[in-house]
Amino acid sequence: MKTITFYSYKGGVGRSLALANIATRLAELGKKVCLLDFDLEAPGLHHKFSTLLNKEKIEIDKGIVDYVHEFSNEGRLSNKILDYAYTFFNYGSLSATRAPTVLIPAGNTSSPTYWKKLSSINWNELLFENVSGMGFLLNLKEKIKNEIAPEFLLIDSRTGVSEMSGITLSLLADDVVVFAANNRENIEGTKMIIKSISDPKNNIFSRSPKITYVLSRIPFTNEPADRTKEQNLVAKIVREMDNLIEEVNVIHSDRELEEEEHIKIGSEKEGADLTVSMDYLKLFDKLTKGDFTEGEINLFKRMKDSETQHKRAISETNIQKRLEHINKAIELNPDNKDFFFFRATIYDQFQDREKVLKDCDRAIYLDTNNFRAYELKGRILLKYGDYLNAKLCFERILDLKQDHAGAKLSLAEICVAEKQYDSALGYYNEVIKSDKENATAYIGRANVKIISRNYLAAMDDVYEALTYNTEDASSYAALAEINLRLDNRNEFYLNLERALKLDDKWTEAFIKRKIIQELDTHDKRFLKLLDKYDLHLENGIN
Repeated sequence: MKTITFYSYKGGVGRSLALANIATRLAELGKKVCLLDFDLEAPGLHHKFSTLLNKEKIEIDKGIVDYVHEFSNEGRLSNKILDYAYTFFNYGSLSATRAPTVLIPAGNTSSPTYWKKLSSINWNELLFENVSGMGFLLNLKEKIKNEIAPEFLLIDSRTGVSEMSGITLSLLADDVVVFAANNRENIEGTKMIIKSISDPKNNIFSRSPKITYVLSRIPFTNEPADRTKEQNLVAKIVREMDNLIEEVNVIHSDRELEEEEHIKIGSEKEGADLTVSMDYLKLFDKLTKGDFTEGEINLFKRMKDSETQHKRAISETNIQKRLEHINKAIELNPDNKDFFFFRATIYDQFQDREKVLKDCDRAIYLDTNNFRAYELKGRILLKYGDYLNAKLCFERILDLKQDHAGAKLSLAEICVAEKQYDSALGYYNEVIKSDKENATAYIGRANVKIISRNYLAAMDDVYEALTYNTEDASSYAALAEINLRLDNRNEFYLNLERALKLDDKWTEAFIKRKIIQELDTHDKRFLKLLDKYDLHLENGIN
């Protein structure tokens, strides 16, 4: 287990954000990572990964402050550090493995209890007066190694000079990444810290950790004069550090980071300014030099190239070229469910039923909870009248997402096709109960009521649908059908033409399916309407 501590003498230099970026790249490479938030007075790692934690529905209840408090103040040593840890998956579509990331947070910082516990811990007494204190903290690292078994332990240290920063710098770390901004206070403070931790006498193991110096939040510019100024600044800092460091690594700032901090690694946009992303990647290479085999590096390169092809497929407007890009992505990474689903959507545009179903099945094989693949597969099966297998797809979606309106609407459509009208009404009612503005559900229910000859109740549902969607051809078509059944010919033609104006192709199919059988097709008004919209129906008309 390699332990890297991220430290800064002052705050606001992007230390925690850099840690999050390094952790993300490690996860993309399939490495199990443990994150320990030891910036106890201003903890922030849980915010850097808040989207992922929310996705996993993780609520932080306790953390390292609770663990230390139980020992220092209550004399109890927890059996498991895992009781204070939270597991999530920190990767995108690049990852070839499912190596988890484990966060040991500071604790539940929204609770007053957290701050009471933190203020009551006497760190000086724990480290220098309690005979078991040093062993307790070394045991913490050993527990992480044995229970969580990460390949990398990344520690976010407290700023400044304190017992807490001393623990993370001298006691726990193999490597230390020191962050500083370009001002005298930062540079002199970091020099003092680096000098201290570089002296083996100040380390319990009589050794010094490897130190990586990072100058952060430097504005990026392409102007030659400004680039020269940056190089001179870097050289000046190396001289001022009195040979304590060999080089200065630079992480630039950009407008996106100034507006809102977010992880840059893993979200690089082709053709965009990649300066900050590349800065993090260069730092990553420095920190992990010699930690990866050639096979691991080549595997990741293939994953990265496949993601590039995927992004090109997404941005490509030519559907044939889009298919070519996604085929290359799948060739590079044949275990990515998202690639197969994306290709299925392309085959859907080609109306290649067999290939759509084949790719959906592959996406489902790679992820049995892939509800989007079930949705597309079900829609295709429904379109071709395979109601049994379509029903299985939509029922599986409801197993995964019980309130999925689209699945319920499709199941209702299947019930109508199989003349199970009560079941269809049940599904429509469920959707309307959870979403009172779902126009599709109202129209579906109206059509069932039309079949039952409950025309006035059907009309109420259609008007309800029009309240939420005034541009839906199916609503006006339903009104046309109702008025035809009620022998209101003027209203029939008025609403039928409204439907034709909104979607003539759909309405043409509707006329063939539901209207032509009940209408005198030699009616002059009807023939005039056919001619006006150039409609071509069966039975020799037009």
